[in-house]
Amino acid sequence: MKITARTRVLIAAAVFITFICGGLSAAPAVSQEIKPAEGTVAEFRIARGDLELSRPAQPQTPFDKVGRKFALLGYESGAFEAWAYPLKLIRNFELSFLLGTSTVPIQGRDIVRFVSVQPAVTTLTYTYQSFTVKAHFIAPVEEPGVVILLDIDSTEPLTVVCGFIPVLQPMWPAGLGGQYAYWDDGLKAYLISEPTRKNHGFLGSPAARGISYTPAHMLSDVPNQFKVEIADPRSVVGRFIPIVVAGGKGVRDEVKKAYQDMAADPEKRYRLAVDYFEGLRRSTLGIRTPARALDLAFEWAKIALDGLIVDNPDLGRGLVAGLGSSGTGGRPGFGWFFGTDAYLNSLSFNSFGNTAASHDGLAFTQKWQRKDGKMAHELSQAAGYLRWWEDYPYGYIHGDTSPYYIVAMEDYVRRTGDLEFLKASWPSILKAYEWSLATDGDGDGLMDNGKAGLGALEFGSLTGIQTDIYLGAVCVRANMAMKTLAAAMGDKAAAKKAGDFADRSARAWKEKFWDEANGQYSYAFNKDGRLVAELTPWSAVGLAWGLGDFERGLRTLARMNRADLTTDWGVRMLSSRSPLYEPLNYNYGACWPFLSGWVAAALFDFDYLPQGYQVLMANVRHTFDNSLGTVMELFSGAQNTWPQEGVAHQGFSSTGVVLPLVRGLLGLDGSALDRKISFQPGFPADWTSVSISNGKVGEARFSLEYTRTKDSVKLRIKSEKAAGFGFVFGPAFGLGTKVLAATRNGSPLVMTADDRPTAQAVRPRMEFLLSGDDTVELRFTPGPEIVLSDISAVTGDLSHGVRLVRSTLSGHDLQLSLEGLWGETYALEVLNGERVDSATFSFEDIDGKRHDQPRAAKFDGRTLTVEFPSGPEGYCKGEVTLKLK
Repeated sequence: MKITARTRVLIAAAVFITFICGGLSAAPAVSQEIKPAEGTVAEFRIARGDLELSRPAQPQTPFDKVGRKFALLGYESGAFEAWAYPLKLIRNFELSFLLGTSTVPIQGRDIVRFVSVQPAVTTLTYTYQSFTVKAHFIAPVEEPGVVILLDIDSTEPLTVVCGFIPVLQPMWPAGLGGQYAYWDDGLKAYLISEPTRKNHGFLGSPAARGISYTPAHMLSDVPNQFKVEIADPRSVVGRFIPIVVAGGKGVRDEVKKAYQDMAADPEKRYRLAVDYFEGLRRSTLGIRTPARALDLAFEWAKIALDGLIVDNPDLGRGLVAGLGSSGTGGRPGFGWFFGTDAYLNSLSFNSFGNTAASHDGLAFTQKWQRKDGKMAHELSQAAGYLRWWEDYPYGYIHGDTSPYYIVAMEDYVRRTGDLEFLKASWPSILKAYEWSLATDGDGDGLMDNGKAGLGALEFGSLTGIQTDIYLGAVCVRANMAMKTLAAAMGDKAAAKKAGDFADRSARAWKEKFWDEANGQYSYAFNKDGRLVAELTPWSAVGLAWGLGDFERGLRTLARMNRADLTTDWGVRMLSSRSPLYEPLNYNYGACWPFLSGWVAAALFDFDYLPQGYQVLMANVRHTFDNSLGTVMELFSGAQNTWPQEGVAHQGFSSTGVVLPLVRGLLGLDGSALDRKISFQPGFPADWTSVSISNGKVGEARFSLEYTRTKDSVKLRIKSEKAAGFGFVFGPAFGLGTKVLAATRNGSPLVMTADDRPTAQAVRPRMEFLLSGDDTVELRFTPGPEIVLSDISAVTGDLSHGVRLVRSTLSGHDLQLSLEGLWGETYALEVLNGERVDSATFSFEDIDGKRHDQPRAAKFDGRTLTVEFPSGPEGYCKGEVTLKLK
């Protein structure tokens, strides 16, 4: 058969098709292995714990991740600045993304969706139509850097661009010159340094390459950049892309090694951070209450305060006051060492059992005591670069630091029994005490602002005074503390001297600040003795310490409970009715959580229990309404929002949660010197159980389990190393309660009663020696008890909650003085309502003008409904009378 050319072509085509098809069907399937992207590390699990705080991201809201030597201070957009104490390494770090071959950047700030904050890691989630990027921020506790791990899931090629502006400047007022930055391709990082080679920063990623080539002798005016290219998204599946920032003052190779170590093993840094914070939680006071937000805020306050422990390479380990972004400035919030802040915050550290931090903070301040005995107010972290004490005027401007040092020393020694530290510190304490006494120019026993320095306020109309009530309170408390410390030292002469001054100064505080015309302890007195008749929350500091007359204290706090001073989000610095009031003024109208905390502590101490809880919970809510886990420095007096310049991570604001919670609501205190533990809770009446763990006083360790029914309370105390320790138990109940009997381990227990006729609660008191496992049972006939509803004060709100000013029991009449908005209806829960026979309600305007006669109030046996009639804007007064059976 003749094969034509056409046939040969057809046969060849058939053979080719057969070969190809057969080959495809016969050849075994071969999967191409995807090689992990260069510079990535194996993904590890980021666990979600029970302290996690999460919500949709707010790009302009601050967040931080800090350790002892380093701070990343940023915003939920992902933008941040980085500090390797005391150096500001960079600012304006930002992420952007390029899809495929596109040259149009997708800015991270535009697509950030969620934020999750945990003690060891903060995660920001960026989402676009074809990719999701999770950025995990981890700050090692003891290393000079931070690690950012990118977890990328993309359906197409992606490039991550990191931009930043190099700075390399020490904190204000120091400065450096000649800085430069360049990309080190071998290290895969930018080196930022200066000619002396003593200050350094590194920023990069093992997976990156540089795309900015600025001159090596200068810093660029535009962001430096590096990029991570992901040509095949499968190459980063199950992998993290590490970005590392490290820096510090010292030998360059040591800083470089720190950078390399963090880049090589980020998982180790994460595990160490997790272990650290779990250890902090296990070793310090723990609480479990019916209020989950309260428990969370307490744990986060411990973490926030721990973040203010700083290791400075020139100055040592101490406590800074607060942290916040500096922008183009030179100080990260209150990231200096402030004496009074350290002393105040040490009270919180002592309260939850981190006494090592308190010890280190106190020891640090002793190094800067002036020769005449005065303690320092503030110290720049950059003091190692300049003559801080000689050339700048700020170091000793406050007068309250020296007496507060003595107060803090006594609080630490009393809680720990650390007599060795007391003996080593005794010469310093004596010098500070003598300096404080020398500032009493008029001989009344109180320090004078003019001789001592600034006290409560730093500027404005209320600073030209003789003595303000806050400085006076710290002075009295220091005298009392000195008496205790001198006795512990066996210094009888010093103890006698301090005791005499304590009596004299306490009498002066009680009388000289009292303003009978206004029924309050007023702000200050002038040189001629005339009162500065402003009511401020500064009065609460002394009241919380037990100063003044009890009835006068009750009247003062009742005045503070009114709506012109107390808002839904805290207590104003001044009454809104004062001619000096300015809602955003730092000293003349803003709400400071730390002062709200002192007010809450005083309210609990005077048994204004619903009111104290209401103010405490205002501070608790601030843990969650802005920077998650930290509390803002201050808030507007007019609405629930913060000024732009406020510091997001302020130590004394977290103390505004800890102090009133531990020493007020829990009523938990103790003395290793007297071998005594005190538990005098003022719980809301509807709380049925509270657990307390890891309590510490000296060598003693204890846990408490508290349960309450309608007519009984049971408390179990487990203790270790507590031989010879006495225990004081004094729970609070509503007015009208009749306490019947108490037993301890089945045997009758003697009780004493609070016999103050104007008391706001019934509070029996029992005392006994701990045996290791003790159970106290208390029986009573309950009276009606008021529970105020939770206030839902969200950002931007005006004040709208009801104010309970005071409760009074007169015969069978329980009178509730209220303030509420005109036209508003409020519901108050009344427990044990079967004790109530009837309820009446009347109201007045804010100046006391009665508008109607008492009328029946709505009461269904459980809920008291109070309807304020329509009227002008603002608050008016109401009086409810519950007639008891």
